[in-house]
Amino acid sequence: MIETLTIFGRRALAALRGFTPGQITAIVIGFLALIAAAVLLFRLSAAPMTPLYSNLTSEDAVAISQELDAQGTSYEMSAGGTQILVAPEDVSQARLAVSAAGLPADSNSGYSLLDEQGMTTSEFMQNVTFQRALEGELASTIEGIDGVRSANVLLAIPEDSVFTQSSDKPSGSVLVVMGGGQMLNGEQVQAVTNLVASSVPGLMADDVTVTDSSGVLLSGGGATGAASVEQGRRLEASLIDSAQTMLDKVLGPGLSTVSVNADLDFDQRSTKTQQYQYPEELPALNGQTTTETYTSTDNSASDGPVLGDPPQVIGEGTTADAQSDYEKTTSTQTNPIDSTITERVGAPGDIRRLTVAVLVDTAVPAETYGEVEALVANAVGLDVERGDAIQVAQVAFDTSAAEAAAEAAAAAEAAEQSAMLWNIGRQAG
Repeated sequence: MIETLTIFGRRALAALRGFTPGQITAIVIGFLALIAAAVLLFRLSAAPMTPLYSNLTSEDAVAISQELDAQGTSYEMSAGGTQILVAPEDVSQARLAVSAAGLPADSNSGYSLLDEQGMTTSEFMQNVTFQRALEGELASTIEGIDGVRSANVLLAIPEDSVFTQSSDKPSGSVLVVMGGGQMLNGEQVQAVTNLVASSVPGLMADDVTVTDSSGVLLSGGGATGAASVEQGRRLEASLIDSAQTMLDKVLGPGLSTVSVNADLDFDQRSTKTQQYQYPEELPALNGQTTTETYTSTDNSASDGPVLGDPPQVIGEGTTADAQSDYEKTTSTQTNPIDSTITERVGAPGDIRRLTVAVLVDTAVPAETYGEVEALVANAVGLDVERGDAIQVAQVAFDTSAAEAAAEAAAAAEAAEQSAMLWNIGRQAG
């Protein structure tokens, strides 16, 4: 056997000495390609694995893997350890074995909690159990959203009483644990709040707080994450795309870059204005005029001066005639008046300030800076009175990475053409 292998090795070496270095390289490359094709064919011919459980916590993943090891079932871990894959023919048996072990352990029971109540359960325990069941059902529904690994829902529902008129409103809080570095967008957060609010009588969506596992407040009072941050990013991306597309057409691709920072105002404002107008063409609604007249005549003999009057000399037996007239007129009229009440509620998300930075390559002439600044300002809707600012600067762009990528692509294309020509030559020879 050893002698046969020795003879085979000598013949192989003798055959290799007859090839040029280029031919030897081609043979090695072909041999490696054959091995890679065989491995790929083996992987493709293997039976595909089917997910057994997804979005698992680390504790459940470890417990399920241990149970599968005990059952002797082959499995694979994927999605960062949150998903377990098994062969399609082992799915049913594996799920029965895992379920018999009480796994996954942290699954929400939901309305199944109501089945555990006995005949002697008090009304208080019935209410608490129903609330726990509702929280579990909501958590299970939220976990159905793409990217949500687990969810926990807590409800605060005030107790109704016929003896008191409680003004407490129900509220809710949701904690979501995302998987794979994902995060809920604004629409998904709004869907979660509406889902919880619609499931509890009297609960408003504004009274539902959504928080992720990192402690970021996604909705509720004082929430500045999720919706507001995403709205700002969408606005910035839209403005950058508009300005960059225009500059690429004017200056050429790769010669400029634009950055936009949008400061948005998320404060809610309400303005109420009331205006009064007097229509002159309309008659008065009603009117009233009152006139009061008083006339008196007093003939009396004065024996002496009156206190407060200037000194007078009145003869004895003289008679003074005094007459007093008084007239007062009061007029009251009710006129029609138009009253206009205007209430304006400002939607949050208005632009408070925009700052724009534009970098151009040194290949761009300096005399075009003014035109570039004006074009970008118009493209993003710059408002100087609002305090917006724009800055255009010239720097030398680092194009080494792009040049290296272009050279590598050209070399790969040349090598491919050479290999094709060499194969054609060998087949022809």
